[in-house]
Amino acid sequence: MDQYKFERGFNIKRFVIILSVIMLVSYGLFNARDLLIGPTIEIFSPTKHTIETDSNVLTISGKTKNIAFISLNEKPISIDTEGVFQEKLLLSPGSNTIEIKGKDRFKQETKKVVKIYYKQNTVLTETKQSSTTPNNS
Repeated sequence: MDQYKFERGFNIKRFVIILSVIMLVSYGLFNARDLLIGPTIEIFSPTKHTIETDSNVLTISGKTKNIAFISLNEKPISIDTEGVFQEKLLLSPGSNTIEIKGKDRFKQETKKVVKIYYKQNTVLTETKQSSTTPNNS
């Protein structure tokens, strides 16, 4: 056993064991990074979190990571294998709040909120009806 010791007490066996433990812990943390980070949602469109539009249809798209369940205004939506989603929404006139919630399999939750102001283009026309009654005098 003395053949593995250097003059100052350096033990190669102890060094290899400690290095192996450090590598195993590092590997475990690397693979658990998704669990530690939790779910993420990235919104591609609309690009701003508060916008004004004159169209009553809005396409909202984005990408998720580490998501097991996702909902748009409390309604489940589907994502593809890459985590990409795209949904069309019908906006009501005025302020609209869109909430996207995602949960991972460990019940960690994240959400994004987008506020949209739909400015409806309405053309008001006034129609006058006039009625004439025959004068029977």
